[in-house]
Amino acid sequence: RSEGSMMKQRYKDPSAPSTATPEIAEACGSRRVRYRVTAHQPPAAESIAGSTAASVFEAARAALLPEGYPGSVRPEYLRFQVYDTIQAACSYLRAILSTGAILKASGVGEAAASPMAAAVAWVLRDGFGMCGSLLFASLVGVGFDENVKEWRLFADLINDVGLTLNMLAPMAGERFFLVAALGSTCTSICGMVAGATRASITAHFALSGNLADVSA
Repeated sequence: RSEGSMMKQRYKDPSAPSTATPEIAEACGSRRVRYRVTAHQPPAAESIAGSTAASVFEAARAALLPEGYPGSVRPEYLRFQVYDTIQAACSYLRAILSTGAILKASGVGEAAASPMAAAVAWVLRDGFGMCGSLLFASLVGVGFDENVKEWRLFADLINDVGLTLNMLAPMAGERFFLVAALGSTCTSICGMVAGATRASITAHFALSGNLADVSA
């Protein structure tokens, strides 16, 4: 072959350890070039786990927080949502207990009880609750925007009173319907006050015209 032809051969430095990366030497005329061959390393398990956790975190953030967070809401939004979620979960669990107590006292599950009587008692109880909340709103509804935090606290307190009355109603004997109606009225007032003040609180947190997104 002529002096300008290409020649390739495996090259390994004798002084290098056995784990050294192999090299390829190419000779072209009087020039000699060496290339280091490196094996492709698969991604470490730690990096895969980290990227998966980051993806899950970003998906949860996109689903639970408003678009553009944290710049689209006020700085205290996340802390408020954490405490509000805990309070809502506790209220939900207590509502399950109070509803079970009311149903048992109404005769649900007893063979001798009349289903129609239980249904009528339940409808009357809810009817008193709705009438009470409407009357309360007509009397003090104009002040909801002036003292939002105080009314929001009032809603939580009266909800506690209503749930407690519902759980105590089965022990009231002949006054069961009266106690249950008072409990339903208190919980209905809570729902009305909490909904009214929630609008003002949401408007306070929304900074980018994203009131609907923050409400959701």
